[in-house]
Amino acid sequence: MISLLLVSFLSMAHADEQKAQKAHVHGEANISIAFDGKKGRMEFHAPSEALFGFEHEARSAKDRAKKDQAMTKLEEKMSEMVVLAPELKCEIKKEISEVIQSKDHGDVDAEFNITCEQPVVGTTVRLQFAKVFPGIKKAKVDVIAGDVQKSVIVKKGGESLELK
Repeated sequence: MISLLLVSFLSMAHADEQKAQKAHVHGEANISIAFDGKKGRMEFHAPSEALFGFEHEARSAKDRAKKDQAMTKLEEKMSEMVVLAPELKCEIKKEISEVIQSKDHGDVDAEFNITCEQPVVGTTVRLQFAKVFPGIKKAKVDVIAGDVQKSVIVKKGGESLELK
């Protein structure tokens, strides 16, 4: 069962994300990751423009196809954007993803569950969002794992984050 700490962290991060979404910045994503032992949860938020090239509602067949392809890519390629140590044998599975549309602005929100065979504390995570979505120029990532709390800004080349 996910600990109270994990839930509290994600709730605080979500409240911050809601404030940020009201004035989102094109090309920027916000990711919150929390682990409780071998289980984790990740929340991903970004303007839809960074993933599929536009923010307006997808009405045409071409726009709907772009949006659907990007949402599938987000689900299928998350483990290439958040790379956990191979020896942990982690699996990242999408729980929910949606595009939240308001007037001429669209935001992508997604939540993922992470299950590993070993705890992540003491390992390194590689973060590389622009490799999969070049429209993400900068990502703010907050991670909590055990007693470790870290934040990093990930730019085009990616970053490694030690969970120590």
